[in-house]
Amino acid sequence: MGGSIALGAIAAKLVTDTQVAVSWPSPWLVERFAGLGYKGNFADDNRATVQGADLIVVAVKPWMLEQVLGEIRDQVTQRQIVASVVASAGATFDRIEGLLRLDGRKMPPLMRIIPNTAIALGESATFISARGVPEARLREVVGLFDSMGRTFLIEEAQMTAVTALSSCGIAYAFKYIDAAAKGGVELGLDPAQSLDMVLQTVRGALAMLTANHSRPQTEIDKVTTPGGITLKGLEAMEKNGFTHAVIEGLKASK
Repeated sequence: MGGSIALGAIAAKLVTDTQVAVSWPSPWLVERFAGLGYKGNFADDNRATVQGADLIVVAVKPWMLEQVLGEIRDQVTQRQIVASVVASAGATFDRIEGLLRLDGRKMPPLMRIIPNTAIALGESATFISARGVPEARLREVVGLFDSMGRTFLIEEAQMTAVTALSSCGIAYAFKYIDAAAKGGVELGLDPAQSLDMVLQTVRGALAMLTANHSRPQTEIDKVTTPGGITLKGLEAMEKNGFTHAVIEGLKASK
């Protein structure tokens, strides 16, 4: 996710590759930067990487949070924003403050940021909550992530819900597309053709909701008639637990 954020920010032209520093990069990330013509600043030293940064993005697995914040905490200043992209219920502001706390030092501004993987293409749904961040700085960061999709400011208490809905939810959207494409194959279509048809159908559905500023049920009602084939299909999906399965999946992700 850290690599996707870096690549998305560069692609949006809000920063240059020379303004982005990445520590502990994977070979995949270095190769992807190089393949896109970006140089990047790569290092294997977290402490050196955060020096002079305006925004420090900590994009690590949950079990690495303590180690990484412990490494950099004496390098962080109050003018820097520390943003966690750790999608874990345990990565709270209180815990982050505890891991960054040094005697006699005021706590730096903190953010929790949850994007999804579409951020590298500029189509992420990104959720941000903030603690102690000046309004002007907050607008700057929101503007950065708005350039890579759409950003929602939320309360920290909502973080687990939005992670399930959008960060995990993009996989659930893929799951529907995959299931629909497989259904097309069972109906006699070529696999590649079926997937193309499903993708265009989903694009059209999203375009209608966006253009009409409508709710999904409103658009569903427009294409269903009593006794019609669309209604029969919807009834069969519900009989097999479609809506219930989606909701239960979201709850399990929370």
